[in-house]
Amino acid sequence: MSTTQEVVRSFWESYNEHDLDTSWERYISPDLQNHAFGGSYDREAWLGIEKGFITAFPDVRLEILGQVTEGDLSATQKEEFYGVPAAGAVGTLRATFFDRVADGKIVEHWADADVGGFLQELSNSAPVALA
Repeated sequence: MSTTQEVVRSFWESYNEHDLDTSWERYISPDLQNHAFGGSYDREAWLGIEKGFITAFPDVRLEILGQVTEGDLSATQKEEFYGVPAAGAVGTLRATFFDRVADGKIVEHWADADVGGFLQELSNSAPVALA
């Protein structure tokens, strides 16, 4: 059986493939509790949030800097995201994720990320059309 580190690392590496349905099937427990950003999301709600993120930022890549899953996301915005219109801006989302594994699947997830700073970065770095 895989160690907790292997499960978590494999999950986040599979995230970079952007086939989230497969990633969720392979690594996320049906009984997942996601406590990210002060909320309480089930497995399907988290999947929907992440699909929206990948739609808005189709070139997003997560880099695992250390374990337990710490990461840095940089991506080019292609669709509207939380009210920020898409303008081809590049942003970096710095985040720390904590995942608990049982029976080879992630059963709990916590996240701490500077989403406000990320949205501000996108707003400030959007290309400006000159007349």
